[in-house]
Amino acid sequence: MSQLFESLNPVQREAVQHNEGPLLLLAGAGSGKTRVITYRIAHLIQDHGIPPFNILAVTFTNKAADEMKKRLDHLVGDVSQHVWASTFHSSCARILRRNINQLGYDRSFTIYDSKDQVMLIKDVLKTLQVDDKLNQPKAIQNRISMAKNRFIRPDEYAEKISSQFPNNPFEEAMPLYYGQYQKQLRDNNALDFDDLIILTVDLFNQSTEVLEYYQDKFRYIMVDEYQDTNHCQYLLVRALAAKHHNICVVGDDDQSIYSFRGADINNILDFEKDYPEVKTMRLEQNYRSTKNILEAANEVIGNNDIRKPKRLWTGNQAGTSIGLYRGFDENDEADYIIKKITERRRLRSTKYSDCAIFYRTNAQSRALEEVLRYENIPYQIIGGHRFYERMEVKDVLAYLKVIVNPADTVSLRRIINVPRRGIGATSLGRLESYARRRGISTFEAIEQVEAISEIKAGTQERIREFGQLIKSFQPSASPLSVTIDLLEASDYLEQFEKDGSVEARSRIENIKELESAIARYEEIDPDATVASFLESVTLASDIDGMEDETDVVTLMTLHSAKGLEFPVVFMVGVEEGLLPHINSIGSKEELEEERRLCYVGITRAQKQLYIVNALRRRRGRDFESSVPSRFIDEIPPDLFDQTSEYQPPQRKLISSFDPDEPDEAEMDGGYRVGQIVFHVKFGRGRIARIIGVGGSARITVRFDRAGERTLMAQYANLQIA
Repeated sequence: MSQLFESLNPVQREAVQHNEGPLLLLAGAGSGKTRVITYRIAHLIQDHGIPPFNILAVTFTNKAADEMKKRLDHLVGDVSQHVWASTFHSSCARILRRNINQLGYDRSFTIYDSKDQVMLIKDVLKTLQVDDKLNQPKAIQNRISMAKNRFIRPDEYAEKISSQFPNNPFEEAMPLYYGQYQKQLRDNNALDFDDLIILTVDLFNQSTEVLEYYQDKFRYIMVDEYQDTNHCQYLLVRALAAKHHNICVVGDDDQSIYSFRGADINNILDFEKDYPEVKTMRLEQNYRSTKNILEAANEVIGNNDIRKPKRLWTGNQAGTSIGLYRGFDENDEADYIIKKITERRRLRSTKYSDCAIFYRTNAQSRALEEVLRYENIPYQIIGGHRFYERMEVKDVLAYLKVIVNPADTVSLRRIINVPRRGIGATSLGRLESYARRRGISTFEAIEQVEAISEIKAGTQERIREFGQLIKSFQPSASPLSVTIDLLEASDYLEQFEKDGSVEARSRIENIKELESAIARYEEIDPDATVASFLESVTLASDIDGMEDETDVVTLMTLHSAKGLEFPVVFMVGVEEGLLPHINSIGSKEELEEERRLCYVGITRAQKQLYIVNALRRRRGRDFESSVPSRFIDEIPPDLFDQTSEYQPPQRKLISSFDPDEPDEAEMDGGYRVGQIVFHVKFGRGRIARIIGVGGSARITVRFDRAGERTLMAQYANLQIA
């Protein structure tokens, strides 16, 4: 092991050599925590003769577990296969396969995934004769999962959760739904993912014999990303470590960003209270980032009160200053980012794959994707779908497609029962069968539904109402007005508003962003129709499907970015209401988590960091003014590039000159042919010609994106670059 020690810094080496008693390892971003964990395991096996089957190493993802196994195999060879290196869920599943009979289950139990759970909840609602349109199965699933993560049973739900929501019918009904759900799981001899943890804890609580077996088996326990554990996982780890106290937890309270999933930061903050004899060590040397980036990260996170004090440092160079840009709107924000990526690539200093763009909400990807496609830059989205591939966006587009083309059976099939309106697959099949026999479209069959005797009268009425809904809209009308009216008339948004989960709120944001995209399209083309907008989206999607490259720009939310690193990072929308998110501003705890999220984003950057925001953002037809994030003010000004285009509200405009146009021509009111100008709706452009004089002069501008537009001088409101 002496050679291994040579590659470790003094603190890492001390952590690896610690082998008895509890160890709290506060590992800052980029400090080599995975190396410490694997070297520590190897040290226990090779230098202390600990049998590998006496070691449990728990991670949160299969990817992390696989990486740990590979490194252990490299360090100690085949014996590493006997170490239990796996996720919480995999470890618990192994334990339950051997011992779950003591809880009255059969060892051949089935594990239900998320889709299975939703289907079971639908069965529960059917059994209880509850309309699943009024009680969203996904929302019920989220509530049950959160309860299990907190170790709350159905009979405890009313007291511990429902009581917090007085006069809320949905929460009042949750104990009934939860109880029936668990009963049907038990009847099916099935477990969901949360059950794997909670039932293992139950097993340990009910059987001293089983608990002691696993306490003696796992004499040495290591838990990675301990700041992300929930209460149930905490109980599991505490039970296993209660006999020998040889527990090492590794984590960073400054990167605790998953409270919405049930993660409890107090698990790592209170570890020293749980184990008074603990040895606490801090891994503060960062191997990832430049000094400037780390200084910014330290200054931001230092404003949190709920944390363990630590300060990252590095032996790396100071590096370049942090770029700071305040754009006019989200489109200008995107233009700036792509300009920087293109410049760096042209100078051969950066590949596309070196660049990552982080945002707070999924909806923010839309403007970025639009510009990336326009510039033919390949990209990928991690942890989510491309904007126009997201379920809720595809649903709304399918509605619009049927309005334009009622014969589009594929789109009709997608939305005839979305949101749920009681038109099942059987009725749809009979409708389509009738259409085939008559040689007509499915929509034409809808208009003749009374003639289809195989369909019940009640279902006929619901089908008829759907047909009337579609026919009530004119394809020639404004695409935005059609979309807004459609969302209201169909109650599509209502299903997500009632859900209230993080996922549901994200879907609402995506729909609102779709409205913004349509509004912008209408500004570019005042004669826009629903059909022309759909055509533009379809063409963009076709381009998306053609991309098959590895050298791509990566887009993701800040939550998805944890654990990753990139040479060049752009943080987008760093402004009040987005980062920190509007939902967090009234709570100190939630605001501090938003600051941790900002810290995570900053510390992903290796060489270059850009922080970008906008003067205003579109919400449908309207614009909302934006204020730079308080987190920007927490970064020392001298860390920023003072030559960056941070110029609110004015901005420097960059465009190429068209040699076919003269440099000088008629002058009028400060405008001249050849000038670069900016318009609040149409964006950047160049004046092509001026006809007339004074306020009545007509100015023709060739806009980069909106094409050629003719404006009256007194109303043009053009900014001169």
